[in-house]
Amino acid sequence: MNTLDAPDLISLLESFAPPDGAAEWDNTGLLLEAGTEKAIRKILLTLDLTPAVAAEAIKRRADWIIAYHPPIFAGLKTLSRHNPLTAALLDLISAGISVYSPHTALDAADGGVSDWLCSPFPEARMERVEGSGRRLTFKKALSADEVASRIQDLLDSPYLRICHPARIRKIKTLGLCPGAGASVLQAMQADAVFTGEMRHHDMLAWQSAGTAVFLSEHGHTERPYLKLFQQRLKDNLPASVKVLRSRKDIEPVTLVLPHA
Repeated sequence: MNTLDAPDLISLLESFAPPDGAAEWDNTGLLLEAGTEKAIRKILLTLDLTPAVAAEAIKRRADWIIAYHPPIFAGLKTLSRHNPLTAALLDLISAGISVYSPHTALDAADGGVSDWLCSPFPEARMERVEGSGRRLTFKKALSADEVASRIQDLLDSPYLRICHPARIRKIKTLGLCPGAGASVLQAMQADAVFTGEMRHHDMLAWQSAGTAVFLSEHGHTERPYLKLFQQRLKDNLPASVKVLRSRKDIEPVTLVLPHA
């Protein structure tokens, strides 16, 4: 295969992230079909398809965008130039750029985002919970500091938030899920849970149950995986296809520290 067309790319993406692994509420797959049959030569990877990323894709002459988060989620009633997102989608159609989103299908898949989040704990026994959830059991209990250190080494995140229970204990079991994983994690019993973000009252519920909560930020649990996903695509696509990561896809949340 010296060239790449849309059916072949979709087939590859579905092999990496089988559609039946997606959550029922999700909107995955080919979300924007540009309607062109030209060969695909350039793919842009992004976590979020913002107007800035759409403009970048057009400027860099991408043929396809793979956006981890679906840009079309709730029902769209109009495609208007007055809405920045739908204006960006109209621009992509005009430029002949299609958009595919794997989201929770990629979370649940073998070698996907959830498995990657488990990688700092190679000694643990892993169980799958509700598709994108994972429950790890350690041979030897770990301290909260050790769990936090391994998570931060993987994510290379600037900070990690921890909600400790009243009685701090060693961690023998850890439940995890990328993004906002409270609904998946609630099905687990664990000494600690880890996800990107969680509602205040969910944190309090875990805390009162004696479970520690580790939070990074939503995108911190997902965006670093794109580097690995980029390499997986390169290894399985023709050499004629360039796979780029967006330069405009940045974490929207920053930490403001008080003056020293």
